[in-house]
Amino acid sequence: MQRESYTTVTQFCDDALFRDWVITGRDHAGWAQWLEANADKQRLVQEARYLILAMGNDAPGATAGETDQALEETWWRIHEQEHRVRPLALARWWRVAAAVLVFALGLGWYVSRQHSGGTDIAVRKPSATSPEIRDIGIYNDSKVPRLVNLEDGSTIILQPGGKLSYPRTFAAQKREVHLSGEAFFEVSKNRLRPFLVYTNDIVTEVVGTSFRIKAADDQPEVEVFVKTGEVHVRQIKPKDSEVAENVVLLPNQSVSYVKSRSLFEKPENKDIPKRAIEYLNFDFADAPVATIFSTLESAYGVTIDYPHDVLRDCYLSTSLSDEPLLSKLKIVCESISSGTQFRMEGNHVIVESTGCN
Repeated sequence: MQRESYTTVTQFCDDALFRDWVITGRDHAGWAQWLEANADKQRLVQEARYLILAMGNDAPGATAGETDQALEETWWRIHEQEHRVRPLALARWWRVAAAVLVFALGLGWYVSRQHSGGTDIAVRKPSATSPEIRDIGIYNDSKVPRLVNLEDGSTIILQPGGKLSYPRTFAAQKREVHLSGEAFFEVSKNRLRPFLVYTNDIVTEVVGTSFRIKAADDQPEVEVFVKTGEVHVRQIKPKDSEVAENVVLLPNQSVSYVKSRSLFEKPENKDIPKRAIEYLNFDFADAPVATIFSTLESAYGVTIDYPHDVLRDCYLSTSLSDEPLLSKLKIVCESISSGTQFRMEGNHVIVESTGCN
């Protein structure tokens, strides 16, 4: 059977040459050329690679911390129908391994979701010879928003039913995230590394700002709403002979991309329903620390534990409007005193302090 006719992850996993490429990186140029010519197979290829890599041996020298971290990471695509193991088709080696994998990772999923409120399944890190892949995914199957902190300091609030995928470490030239569903982004500023969010047929590009994207697969439109900064939205693949339209959005502006017509609509006076983080004010003037922490809890769905008695009489004046959560917490703690620090454990923030300046 020609690979062009493959329609499932199973077929790729059964392909000996495909497995050899994933594991050893051999004939990478040939596979890259094939993928370029068969762009419609890229998602299946990516998911098959995830499964094969996850069944491999753990990376040499992996620490317990790395293992725990892996258990908190996900491959949300495994939830799709084509990944379900059929009971009568387990004879082949990779199907047997997949069943063991799902059981083992299910245990990690159970432990991790006690803290995260979402589905997390581990995947193995790619080897040095294996081509780069997006190796972290998150599927929020809970009924509450999920907070995601990225390695560059950016913050994402993923709504129930939302799915994300992104690399453990962003590339040197750009930061790329793939989204299905709804999420609010607070992007750390870095003009040398633009931040791109891919959703359906469009890409949203910023260098450091806050915005919301609503991009459910079963909805006719993709919506982008900007809270702060400047956002550029364009088609990923415009029609033949057409130049990709680039829509520029400023604060409190929005745009809708109509999938069926492949065009953007920019309503002038549309009343956009806002979530808490989009309307709360993060500019504080001589405000009690307790008020600041309470505002952050409401906006991000986190709990913040701090020594109430020690910080009872502490007041701050600061502006946090255009900062991701981690930056907000850092600014607040540094403003309180040099003896104030914080750490995060899932959606739980723990603040330790010896008092305010």
